[in-house]
Amino acid sequence: MTYRVPLPIGSHRPHLDIVDPSKTEILHFVRRQGLAAYEPPTAAAVMALCDVAGDGFVMYDIGSNVGLYAHLAAAVFVPRRVVAFEPAPHTAEMSRTIVHRNGLTVDVVEAAVGEVAGTAPLYFSPTSDASHSLVEGFRQATGTTDVRVVTIDDHVAETALVPSFMKIDVETFELEVLRGARRVLAEHRPPLIIEVLRRKGRDHGVELTEELAGLGYHYYALPAAPTWEASPTIHGLGTTDRDWLLLPEPVTDGLVDAWSRWHARLGAITVERNPRVPFLLTARAAFRRGGAGEVAASARRYARSVTDRIRSNRG
Repeated sequence: MTYRVPLPIGSHRPHLDIVDPSKTEILHFVRRQGLAAYEPPTAAAVMALCDVAGDGFVMYDIGSNVGLYAHLAAAVFVPRRVVAFEPAPHTAEMSRTIVHRNGLTVDVVEAAVGEVAGTAPLYFSPTSDASHSLVEGFRQATGTTDVRVVTIDDHVAETALVPSFMKIDVETFELEVLRGARRVLAEHRPPLIIEVLRRKGRDHGVELTEELAGLGYHYYALPAAPTWEASPTIHGLGTTDRDWLLLPEPVTDGLVDAWSRWHARLGAITVERNPRVPFLLTARAAFRRGGAGEVAASARRYARSVTDRIRSNRG
């Protein structure tokens, strides 16, 4: 099918076709909640880094899942190349489909990223296709599959694609990603957007702070309203807004202004601007997810949304 999500005014393309918004959790979220609701501080940071890097940038999206950030960057701007690393076969295939449908300059690398190249088991989450992990016990797994593992240092050496910046979201495997990128971090010092979790009494920001010590990075938390005050350490922020912006130099007014502009532009892409999916297709997708109960729940959500719109219009 075709499902075109509108993009901000001034983008290289007017819309992004995410093909089937019921295939994965992230795409389903964007259809139901709108692009504006998807990780607003992080999305604005990704767009801001693309903006200040200028045309011809290279973005690495590590743990890209279905590739939403990678696809947005390539659809909104004119990059030299976007590289999306995703080990889960289903989501990597969906990412390739979106790239092909939109004609984007995105390389989908079906592999995990770590410290040492080789293979490793990927543990499938029972609750979300956005929570698969290479870390055993991250969630109670429903199964595993062996996946290829690459390192950033090797990939840069093989392709000569030096990242202008990197986004890293790999479900507590972030330390291994950084260890496999030591040469790139030391020589090229790209900005990083990185998820930092606090799970089972362990704050993964501690190990990230230790790994980056001596490289001169400056650490900025990305909550709903960033203060842009540098923190001496990286630390887990809780269950929401878990990303950090790590910069090789102190944050500039230009980057803060770009973040504010893109936060506003993305915030205007609300769910009301999304196209409607035919009821039959919605019902079929809901049935695949959870049977008759999910179909009924989808119908109730739709009824509530209609009621809310009527009330809003009357107000």
